[in-house]
Amino acid sequence: MSEIIRVENLSYIYNQGMPDATKALDDVSFTVEEGDFVGIIGSTGSGKSTLISHFNGLNRPTSGRVLVDGRDLWEQGDRDEFSNFGNQKRY
Repeated sequence: MSEIIRVENLSYIYNQGMPDATKALDDVSFTVEEGDFVGIIGSTGSGKSTLISHFNGLNRPTSGRVLVDGRDLWEQGDRDEFSNFGNQKRY
């Protein structure tokens, strides 16, 4: 099966450089292949929503990267193609 999401060494810090900076994600890596069923569970404040918001570009990684269909949302030229990603049939 083919990989549809790859998360590589993803870290994210809210309010980076500020006194109240908070590390929400710390060196997260995993892959999701076509046909996989994935559940993201954890306690309140564990980073679930922060992680998901990286898949559609709402958050830019502090470090690491997220690839969807082999393309990094934040690389030059790929961003426009992701504007229609949510409208595609994925199963």
